[in-house]
Amino acid sequence: MGRLWLFGGKGGVGKTTTSAATALWLARAGFRTLVVSSDPAHSTSDSLEYPLGPEPTPVADEENLWGMELDPESTLEQVLPRFSDAMSGSMGNSMTGMFTGLDAETVREEMDQVEASQLMIPGLDEALAFDQLLRYVEDPRFDIIIFDTAPTGHTLRFLSLPEVLDTWMDRILRYYRMTGGIRMMMFGAKKQDAMRDELERFQRRVAHVRRVLSDSELSNFTLVTIPEQMAVSETRRAAEALKEYGITVNGVIANRVTPDLEHPFIQARRETEQGYLQELKELFGGLPVAEIALGESDVHGLEHLSQLAEELHGECPPPPEGMDTVTVSNGIPVSLRRGLIINRSSGELRVEMFLPAANKDELKLRSEGEDLFIGVNGREARIAVGYEIKVKDAEARFENDVLCLTVTDESLD
Repeated sequence: MGRLWLFGGKGGVGKTTTSAATALWLARAGFRTLVVSSDPAHSTSDSLEYPLGPEPTPVADEENLWGMELDPESTLEQVLPRFSDAMSGSMGNSMTGMFTGLDAETVREEMDQVEASQLMIPGLDEALAFDQLLRYVEDPRFDIIIFDTAPTGHTLRFLSLPEVLDTWMDRILRYYRMTGGIRMMMFGAKKQDAMRDELERFQRRVAHVRRVLSDSELSNFTLVTIPEQMAVSETRRAAEALKEYGITVNGVIANRVTPDLEHPFIQARRETEQGYLQELKELFGGLPVAEIALGESDVHGLEHLSQLAEELHGECPPPPEGMDTVTVSNGIPVSLRRGLIINRSSGELRVEMFLPAANKDELKLRSEGEDLFIGVNGREARIAVGYEIKVKDAEARFENDVLCLTVTDESLD
């Protein structure tokens, strides 16, 4: 399971740039890194100058870097059933009019309105993005997932979603109760039960995502801002709101800080900014407040991102060895460890996976050809091991959140 590092803040302060630069820096340090964005404008693709899709895509020739841009709206139908189809599929046109006194077209129009206006409750698109994201956080192939979040307000809407869903579920199911007796008499309660079950499953997944975000052993949340009054004020409000949900901020990045140059205008501007930077340092106590100077040009492409990353984090550390925890970055220190190690030596294949908080009794393993499949929290990840492994022949050990599989075979070289 990879660590989740979220970059949040006001729109336009540089979240995409700093998250992409950080992902590139970590990948070059030897960590298998996935950078994810839920921005429909495809800003991460623009920042990397490399096209990304809705699935992890290798970035250029970077050995350890993948990127993806989520499309929550396209997955809506996969998460929740289409209510209008369920309703119209439950009763024939003639029976609809007989029992409701309305013609079928009127009922269909009403259900279409339910689908458009009721499904997209505040925070639902963010919930879908986080639900997709969790699939990769729980994938041991990645050591760290960098998430370029939507502007702060959208993220906070998602965090309040479990409470909103309680009211929303009642609202949706009210439509079912209006015709529930008719459908149960004619077709049984299967569709209504399926609707309720799917809503409850989605509600549990949303609650699980929030638990992951509030676990400092699994997640980090870094706020990105600029040294201006409105941005600093929003950063303060965001930190307070995140604290209410049990999410700890691990640092602040102050972007586009005016450099110290001899010019009256620049010095006046810098003096104002230094006051806001001091306010940030006092507000966040002992947390790091990393500064990125305003450059002479905009930042895009791997070369510029690499330069910015070095300014923010320092030189790349040596590649990690084994599964020991290491602390990286001078600007915003964070603890990392590998999520997956595959060692193949003479007569032995050893696969180690870091699976924090996984229940040993709920882990599922199977093999298919040279692929190993591991199921955690109801999701299955595929791991290419390069050898036709049979799980039943492997020695398995689960200690200190690390699952170790060892296969002994003389044919291994």
